[in-house]
Amino acid sequence: MKWSKLIDFDEQYLQLGYLLKFKAHYPFEEEVIMMLAEAPHKDGLALITISGYKAGINCYQKLPVSEVTKDWIIFNWKKWVWPESELDDVFVRSQLNYDEI
Repeated sequence: MKWSKLIDFDEQYLQLGYLLKFKAHYPFEEEVIMMLAEAPHKDGLALITISGYKAGINCYQKLPVSEVTKDWIIFNWKKWVWPESELDDVFVRSQLNYDEI
């Protein structure tokens, strides 16, 4: 599966392992990729950075919901993910397949 703009994504629910890519800045690079993951202590969902020199270092953001929908991410992007990024510059895709790595 290829990257799609979040606002045009045709799935309503984002599953564990789905990826979000967006423009960023310090403490990340100019672009960052985060993965929807199970939160530490298995008490919800979180985003974890999987690109650049922050890859795999702790959970970036524990989310206040037990399931993530496209609409929730869009509505809460600036509060819960990255306030400086425009929604038009946010991309999403499903989990990576083994042959893509």
